[in-house]
Amino acid sequence: MSPETEGRETENLDQERRDPRAVVEIMATFRHDLTSSTVVLKDLTRFGARIEGIGALKTDEAVSLGLPGCRPALAFVAWSDGHGTGLEFADPLDGAVYADLVARYGLGSLTNPTLGRHFIN
Repeated sequence: MSPETEGRETENLDQERRDPRAVVEIMATFRHDLTSSTVVLKDLTRFGARIEGIGALKTDEAVSLGLPGCRPALAFVAWSDGHGTGLEFADPLDGAVYADLVARYGLGSLTNPTLGRHFIN
């Protein structure tokens, strides 16, 4: 796939989404069954997130995701390919919470680029 085609496909996916997707890099706590681990959020919407750092999961499995400054959020696996996993939140993030996370951890919208990437355990 050429870079031009890939860009158009990503743009079409973004147009089909309920909410804009923000590119972020956030360390978060991930719980599945009795296992807890740290994952990296790579993008975020009010309705879900894409994470990396966890093996393949089954579609519709329930998981918990702990975001910085938030109570753990119940989410369901929308897709998983072994490299990344798409999650859909059971309840959408509050608009103010979403805006704060993007402002603090967004890679495409850092107001001070000298700050670099942010990580939270």
